[in-house]
Amino acid sequence: MDLTGRPLLDTAPDHELFAGRDGELARLADWVEHGRNVLLIGERGSGKTTLLRQLAYELRRRHPRTPPAFVEGRLVTDARVLLELVRRRLGVRPPERAAWPPSASVDGQAPGEAIDLADLVRGLREAGARRRRAILVDEPPTSAAQTLFGRLRDELWQLPFTWGVAASEGDAGVYLTPPADAFFDDALRLNPLPREAQRRMLEARAGERGRRIARQLDEGNPRRLLALARAALQGVATPVELHEARSVRDEQVAQLGRPAAMLMAELESLGAASATDERLLRRLGWTRPRAVQVLRELEDRGLVTSSSVKGRAGRPRKVYRPSDLVEAAAPGSTGDRNGGAGRP
Repeated sequence: MDLTGRPLLDTAPDHELFAGRDGELARLADWVEHGRNVLLIGERGSGKTTLLRQLAYELRRRHPRTPPAFVEGRLVTDARVLLELVRRRLGVRPPERAAWPPSASVDGQAPGEAIDLADLVRGLREAGARRRRAILVDEPPTSAAQTLFGRLRDELWQLPFTWGVAASEGDAGVYLTPPADAFFDDALRLNPLPREAQRRMLEARAGERGRRIARQLDEGNPRRLLALARAALQGVATPVELHEARSVRDEQVAQLGRPAAMLMAELESLGAASATDERLLRRLGWTRPRAVQVLRELEDRGLVTSSSVKGRAGRPRKVYRPSDLVEAAAPGSTGDRNGGAGRP
């Protein structure tokens, strides 16, 4: 039984646990097999990393001589590091630096950076000179994506690779606006899991007990579904109690107004954020003082919790995350409404 929220790896044991997104996997594999660059979009916890890993497993099974390269985009800081990581995953030797004139630049970048990027792109050609290969990148930072799939789009088109990239819903605009939008031939948005897909996922992870739990749960986000199922199987709370806790929280957020509902939705997508988080402010279109105000309203009502996180420099940041539904649903808590279902 494996009800942890970790993404499944591209291994045979983890592939046996994969279920619920079978149709999406088949579509992605078909697109990549036909040489189409694909963009995978989904909210936090929707299963992007797991699906991209299973795509790697499927492509490696079909083409063992030209396996895909999986790149952990969250390890990347900029386009140069991303290209360097791609090179390493492909097993390509470092390219020789080109002797460019000192005044050379690419889209206003410093000459040294422009030469690095051009050399790295040029050096990747030898990796797929004989057969086309797939490169799967999991959530690179938007700055790297803008440079790679926007400014370097034409150079990437000349490489013998097919690209599959996973992006969060909030960052999708970077990929869907010119010039990067032309690079991707297809985009797949991960919708909430329907009830039958939820059942298949929990059955694959927990057998008959998972199937029984699925009859009482309806949560379309895979990560949250697994968390609720895990709590139910551990006897912390029943599925009905967990559902009631979510309903109560949603109702309380709605009472605070639309700004609070917008902010809570973003926190659930990001997992945690501070009032200075640029991603959060960009998505909401707010100033920092506005975010501080609404976060304080949510915290005063017990709808979010906060903790102090020390950065590399400067004062610690106050980081907020949605309150724990499992804790709220546990019998004896203030959020318990005593739903009458028996425990699985």
